[in-house]
Amino acid sequence: MDRAIVARRTFLRDLGLGTAALAWPPIGTASGAAPRKAGKPLNVLFLFADQMHAFAMGCMGNSEIRTPNLDRLASEGTLFCNTYSCAPVCTPFRATLLTGLYGSQTGILTNAKPLPAGEPTLADCFNAGDYRTSYVGKWHLGDTGNKAVPPELRGGFQEFIGYQCYNDFLENVCFYDEEGREHIFKQHRTEATTDLAIARLERLAGKPFLLMVSYQNPHYPLQPSPEFEAMYRDARITRRPNCRDIDPYTPTASPPAPKPPAKDPIFQKYGNNLDLYLRLYYAMVTQLDANIGRLMAALDRLGLRENTVVIFTSDHGDMQGSHGAKNKSLPWEESTRIPCIVRDPLGARGQVCDQLISSVDFLPACVGYAGLPPKRTAEGIDFSPLTRGGQLSIADRPIFSEMSDWCMVRQGRYKLVCERPSLAPKNLFDLEADPYEMNDLVADPQYAAVRDKLHEILRGWDSRVTARQGAKSENKEKTRKKKQAAA
Repeated sequence: MDRAIVARRTFLRDLGLGTAALAWPPIGTASGAAPRKAGKPLNVLFLFADQMHAFAMGCMGNSEIRTPNLDRLASEGTLFCNTYSCAPVCTPFRATLLTGLYGSQTGILTNAKPLPAGEPTLADCFNAGDYRTSYVGKWHLGDTGNKAVPPELRGGFQEFIGYQCYNDFLENVCFYDEEGREHIFKQHRTEATTDLAIARLERLAGKPFLLMVSYQNPHYPLQPSPEFEAMYRDARITRRPNCRDIDPYTPTASPPAPKPPAKDPIFQKYGNNLDLYLRLYYAMVTQLDANIGRLMAALDRLGLRENTVVIFTSDHGDMQGSHGAKNKSLPWEESTRIPCIVRDPLGARGQVCDQLISSVDFLPACVGYAGLPPKRTAEGIDFSPLTRGGQLSIADRPIFSEMSDWCMVRQGRYKLVCERPSLAPKNLFDLEADPYEMNDLVADPQYAAVRDKLHEILRGWDSRVTARQGAKSENKEKTRKKKQAAA
């Protein structure tokens, strides 16, 4: 057996689903489930959270958080334990998700930038394959704020109801449909997102579809509904071993947080209180989990379970005091490692895979599950064979992550971080021996060969991906000068 695959019986034995009251019905009890017809195209339901790190699920070994629906999803599919965001910030992740390109190639390594003009998207791939394409939720490409997303910014999706980016879960919960009409909800943003996703799912049933659902949860400010907050009121959340006490509060830009922080009700609630922040974060994740359960129940009710691939992930993690930091955009595991679960109706059940997967792989995999032609310029790999018991020759495959001031590579057990633009080695970690990155080996002569090998790989990758963007900039400059000369 491949070392990357864990047998289902072992996984289920170690999982311990629990908290069944929050979970959707298991296979065999759900109404509407029907055997998949041979040759019928598979639908793709792609769900992603915002600022949820990889370690915030029971199926990832966290016994203090309640995620029965995500745990069940993992028990019915494949749990990818080593999945990385190749640019751990909201907009860069979304640009990679929709183009299959790295941030240095799209020129998107900061928030609120639009998708690159003329670049085919994931929706375009599915549109060309006669699929219906639909998007629900936070967009955050081309703008920010509680506002409609115009057609030219929607990445080719045929159906769309969402908003740019608005960091409030309780007030001004607004979504904007294809016609730009505003829909106002007097409920938690997470519930509203799920209600809309279910409504769109009902519209899509009957023809092959790609439905992407983008949740804002559990991004700050942490505002769980009272019943979920109550679940953790007296809980003692274990901090990660690399954690230091910090002020976890971050002011929001949209809407603008009150100044100074002492006037902000969010700061008044959990400012300078990391333990409370962690309890509220867990409550937000559990609320998200309950809504994932609602969506899975809707799939069953509509008879779509046996013909729909479900993928769950997040755009990036949350530092939560690890290494004395908060939020994201850093190369640490808490920032770059993201959850990834795939339930494939043609795939294995209860499988755990430790192969390295990157967010640049999501576009090729989605296209692969649908049996559509691959996007020629996409960088990632189609990992769909891994969910079906197949093999891919990627055991030594390096994966990369980046922001404008750093880039990193992981290959096997080792991870190297370099500064940008100098590419000077900054950190080297053995993640098997040191999963919390507390023993930096970058200056250790015993690991010089490992460091130099990874450094060569990272320099080659950096040169290649930055060259593409450089060529685009050069072409734009040439076009600009031609226009000036013709004027």
